[in-house]
Amino acid sequence: MVPLNSVLIGLGDSIGELIGSEELKILKTLGNTLSEQDSLVQLALNIHTPWGLLRSRDSRTLIINSLSKDDAEELALVIGLRYTENTPYKALRRLRLRKNSIKEENFFGFFGVSLPEEEESPIITETVQDISTMHGLFAHQRVALSKIENLLDNEGGRAVLHMPTGSGKTRTAMNLAAKHLNDNEKTVVIWLAHSEELCEQAAEEFEKTWSHLGNRELSLRRFFGPHEWKNTDDGIIIAGLSKLWHFVEKTETGLHLTAPNISLIIFDEAHQSIAQTFQLPVEIITTRNSKCKLLGLTATPGRTWNDIFEDEKLSEFYNRKKVSLEVEGYDSAIDFLIDEGYLSKPYFHPLEYTSSENYITEKSLQKSEGSSDFSTKLLKSLSKDGMRNAEIVLKARDLILRDHQRILIFAINVQHARSLSSILNFHNFNSDVITGQTDPVTRKRAIERFKQEGGEARILCNYGVLTTGFDAPKTSAAIIARPTESLVLYSQMVGRVIRGPKVKGTKEAEIWTVVDTNLPGFGDLVEGFTNWDDVW
Repeated sequence: MVPLNSVLIGLGDSIGELIGSEELKILKTLGNTLSEQDSLVQLALNIHTPWGLLRSRDSRTLIINSLSKDDAEELALVIGLRYTENTPYKALRRLRLRKNSIKEENFFGFFGVSLPEEEESPIITETVQDISTMHGLFAHQRVALSKIENLLDNEGGRAVLHMPTGSGKTRTAMNLAAKHLNDNEKTVVIWLAHSEELCEQAAEEFEKTWSHLGNRELSLRRFFGPHEWKNTDDGIIIAGLSKLWHFVEKTETGLHLTAPNISLIIFDEAHQSIAQTFQLPVEIITTRNSKCKLLGLTATPGRTWNDIFEDEKLSEFYNRKKVSLEVEGYDSAIDFLIDEGYLSKPYFHPLEYTSSENYITEKSLQKSEGSSDFSTKLLKSLSKDGMRNAEIVLKARDLILRDHQRILIFAINVQHARSLSSILNFHNFNSDVITGQTDPVTRKRAIERFKQEGGEARILCNYGVLTTGFDAPKTSAAIIARPTESLVLYSQMVGRVIRGPKVKGTKEAEIWTVVDTNLPGFGDLVEGFTNWDDVW
């Protein structure tokens, strides 16, 4: 082996032939000395590269001719070249080397040069390329968003967005919030919800939405649970209704100082917005900023089952402006969502029970003043009915035996939820209980266990917590043991169990409703979605 550098140094003045006459003229013009052979060799290598010199027939001929006879014979031997003449020079000069071949690799190796790394083939981009979004909206959500924007911008600044549970109203509304913040520098959106679960769900959704759609850094403020109020001039505030109400009652500042900067209020579960208590924060904001817009979100745009006066009040509060999910070719958006896999196909079953006791009487059916649902006394009697509870436990066992892995039970009251969960655990079923009295750490762990995929079947007994703000897509069955005359509440309970396969849920869902003799019942999910159309 003879290093190429050594061969080039041995060329003497002939190195000029490799450098090139024009390049030599430039060097002379600039006053460079041409006596330093090492520098001239390096210049030739820089101009042509070692591979270029060995691949060019002219420079290769010059290099071969400079080899001693012994070196030339060794080179011929290395590359397997046969020759008939006394020396191999002529054969080496006629040599043809296929680029990147074994013979070329051996030829280069003789001079201590490795084959160059192959250049990657240029990537030819597609003429037409489909680009997916990281946190985009489905077509039906985009249509709803466009319509609600038009109402808020051009028709009075108040409207309700009516989309069934599972159709993505939170994501759609957060898309609107992000767009509003992008279009308005130094402004505040406030999101109002009644439970910590709903608030945290909203905060997480905004964080994801803004990270993909936002145009600047801004503040996400939590004001629920343990979080305290912070004045904000640019960003979004996620506020719990009860906490905000007590805050407003205690201080004349806080919300009053931030209110002029608030340009959009989004009221989750809009049917609660006409409660006198919760109207106050809205009135403070809209009084301080008359241009502030108000968007209500709901899966069920009414407050009651049969009180048209209350439903009218809600409609008037939002200027009788409502956008419902509409899909061309479908009479019902629910049917579309089920067909496309956004919602699971719900199968409603009555779990009929006739009590042998006489606590369901005309008097017990009378409602307490200010209440639109069954009396506390009647509900307490139902919750203590042992035979009724046995039917609920047997149905839960039946669902597990039929391979339902995640089952929700909606109990009548706190003690009812605890009793049912205890009995289920006694019979070796995995059951947790969650109520408003459950401490946050225990609640969080129970929900995480229930949401975790795989493992043994689990049952979650709850009261007053998981009707909203809870998303466990793999839940495939529910037992509604809590009688109610509120279609809003009933629809919310049903909504917890109908996440479809397109949103990582189940294809079908079973809803078993305990039907007590002489207590009012309900229609199906479609009826719940369209019940209040006449008052808008």
